[in-house]
Amino acid sequence: MKYDTYSEYQPEVIALAESAFLTVWAGLASWHDDLVLVGGMVPKYLCGDLNGTRHLPRPATLDVDLGIALAADSGQYGSLRMELNGQGFRADPQHQCRFVKTINGVSIPIDFLVEKAPKLSGTAAVEDITAGILPGINRALKSARNVEVAGVDLHGARQKLTVRVCEVGPFIAMKLRAFANRQQPKDAFDLLYTLLHYDGGTDKAIIAFAEEVRVGNPACPEAMRCLESHFSDESSPAPAKAAHFVLGPVATGESEDMRFMRLRIQQDLVTVAAMLRQAVAG
Repeated sequence: MKYDTYSEYQPEVIALAESAFLTVWAGLASWHDDLVLVGGMVPKYLCGDLNGTRHLPRPATLDVDLGIALAADSGQYGSLRMELNGQGFRADPQHQCRFVKTINGVSIPIDFLVEKAPKLSGTAAVEDITAGILPGINRALKSARNVEVAGVDLHGARQKLTVRVCEVGPFIAMKLRAFANRQQPKDAFDLLYTLLHYDGGTDKAIIAFAEEVRVGNPACPEAMRCLESHFSDESSPAPAKAAHFVLGPVATGESEDMRFMRLRIQQDLVTVAAMLRQAVAG
């Protein structure tokens, strides 16, 4: 689930999503080499110290997206469905690629995504579950970063885990592709936040995306078309929607300070998008 503006994200629900991730990751140790965290939780782990001063709000997400290898196999250690059920996650009858656990009336979804060329959409069977097809997952798996994550899981247990997180190049490619397909404000915000605050620096994030284009990441053709179509100036869809996500809709008589903040977000996204295009062009 994605909301239209940042203010709709409740801190306690964001915390539940991270606890759900810790719960599932701890329970799927036999599959760790075949799993990678993708989606809206990634910026938190790629962008370093969350206590530093930043003009953008911190990343927020209400769900967990896991990329999985098409040939994932735990061998003798049970099945994915059985292990997820053992952690309290049940198949969602409304979304065949999703498992859900409800905590205090809040449903926390876990979505599984897989790459199956030449298909660009649809579903595929992985072990005994169904995963949504998403180009770029194999690159996310191949270049995943190991990150130490500590927190409390959904059972109240304190966990300290090494998790595999999608690196910045594949993440940018998949987020651009996502924006091309649904134009959601949060996708534009996630792109901007990650490009500005990547812990290796903006230049390295841009180089990493250009490398994805060079090696033929299948998410990149649509990502490049998105850059050309939706990021050209401040009133283009991506910059306008990134500012909307952070600040809400433009109000009549908006203050000069608010207009300045909105324009800054829009200009920042136009600038980094131009840098991405230039890096790819060489």
